[in-house]
Amino acid sequence: MNNSPHRISSELTSEKIKIIKDIDLNSLFNLSYNFDLLKGLIEHLLTNQQKLQNQIDEMYKKDCERDQHTNALLDDMKLIKETYVDKNTFNSILDEINEIKEKINSHNEKFSESKL
Repeated sequence: MNNSPHRISSELTSEKIKIIKDIDLNSLFNLSYNFDLLKGLIEHLLTNQQKLQNQIDEMYKKDCERDQHTNALLDDMKLIKETYVDKNTFNSILDEINEIKEKINSHNEKFSESKL
């Protein structure tokens, strides 16, 4: 085979996709048509097309799973934001609780003194 610019390159390869090496596309159509070579080339293209479609389908499934996981994380994050209490708010609530405890203790002491 000669070094024609119409050759299919094997530069791009994948585990699942096969590249036909060193095919001279000009040899498909000489004076007589090489139907066996044309048939082989078409079969090879169809096989690769199916493999690519399978890869796309797998990536789509993984993308859907990733979207579900992301949405679950976003829902969790929203719930955390809604129920989150910062330190200042907590300290303020704690101060109010302590004031209430002091008032209750004060009332209890007054009640105890009034019994005597």
